[in-house]
Amino acid sequence: MRAFDVGGVKTGMSIEEARTAMAKNFGASSSAITESKSLPSQVTTLITGTEQIMFLVYDNNGTRMQVSFEPRVPYDKNNPMAVSQISYELPWSKDNEKAMNDAALKKYGPVSQNNMNPLWCDKPLPGTGMGCASDSATLEVSGTKLRMYDPAWTNARIKFMEEKNATKPQF
Repeated sequence: MRAFDVGGVKTGMSIEEARTAMAKNFGASSSAITESKSLPSQVTTLITGTEQIMFLVYDNNGTRMQVSFEPRVPYDKNNPMAVSQISYELPWSKDNEKAMNDAALKKYGPVSQNNMNPLWCDKPLPGTGMGCASDSATLEVSGTKLRMYDPAWTNARIKFMEEKNATKPQF
């Protein structure tokens, strides 16, 4: 798991860990968090062999948090999915935009890159103070939306599928 969290949810968490953290953060019951499952034809189902929860969503009066999952590879039947992305959004207003930016700066500290949108990363480009390594987890604020993405989980899935589908021509 990475050091950053959004509402107590960190990348790499299991479905139940994420659901519990979301419920605790919002003071809501776990039944207030909706879930969406993968379809039979989606890569997640092909990797795990069964439909899996792909998204958890908490939505209350315009405040919305969505947690996205990727399959763990190699496959772990007891813990098949891992948090790969988290987005948190407030209804738009100038006050909410300022509050989101201020809260992010307070929680996450100095930014790794500060251009139009503040950006934090766990692997800043060394010596530059400008941007993040390509395999770095990133956290970005844009208006009233905060998004954290960890490419490690997507990259692992892509590598797994490439290796699984590798074959030699037989002509």
